[in-house]
Amino acid sequence: MTMEQLSELQKIPIMELRREELSDADEIVIDTSKDQNQRVQSFLGQMKNPFAQNVGEYILQVGYVEGVQETLDDRMIQLVRKQIAII
Repeated sequence: MTMEQLSELQKIPIMELRREELSDADEIVIDTSKDQNQRVQSFLGQMKNPFAQNVGEYILQVGYVEGVQETLDDRMIQLVRKQIAII
């Protein structure tokens, strides 16, 4: 996959994603005994769109923002707090 192709996949709005064109999260297998580069290559090879995937009945879209100081863990904690507030 070229950088241009990745850039185009990243730009697709979530409402335009089609479930049948996405990989299922539970079918992605990463061999953790391999080095980081091999794991990334394996992941990209298994993903139809590395920025979006089917997770159960939902579509999960992942984005990256440059210059953000928060970690993924920080964001996950924020998400859980928001979900608890909704309940």
